[in-house]
Amino acid sequence: MLVKKLHIYVPLPYAFNVKNTTYLINELQGIPYNQNLKLASFDITNMYRNIPTHDLITIINEIFQNSYVDNNIRTDIIKLTKTLVNQNYFQFLNHNYVQTEGLAMGAPTSAILSEIYMQFLDNNVITISSNFTI
Repeated sequence: MLVKKLHIYVPLPYAFNVKNTTYLINELQGIPYNQNLKLASFDITNMYRNIPTHDLITIINEIFQNSYVDNNIRTDIIKLTKTLVNQNYFQFLNHNYVQTEGLAMGAPTSAILSEIYMQFLDNNVITISSNFTI
């Protein structure tokens, strides 16, 4: 339910993200060759585990405020998100564990929550600080 609500209320433009290698190759084929063109690729080690959940809640709240989402909807989605990121329980080899940092691997919400965080970084940190010449 939370994933569906986030897709409705959080715009994800995917401006800088690549779905997979095949997608990247197809996209690059349409670009004319230019010797001065540079390609940068960033990969993240242990992405889900390294998403700061406190920052994520703040980012989602800010997105809702900037998008003029109804206060009741915003409050409900923030509460749901807080509950889910604070209850990172998982099972491995018949043992139950609590993940103390980041988002849980395999949780249905982890993909969209990490995407929200990464696109926030892309649009507000990386884009702003990339105004330099290589």
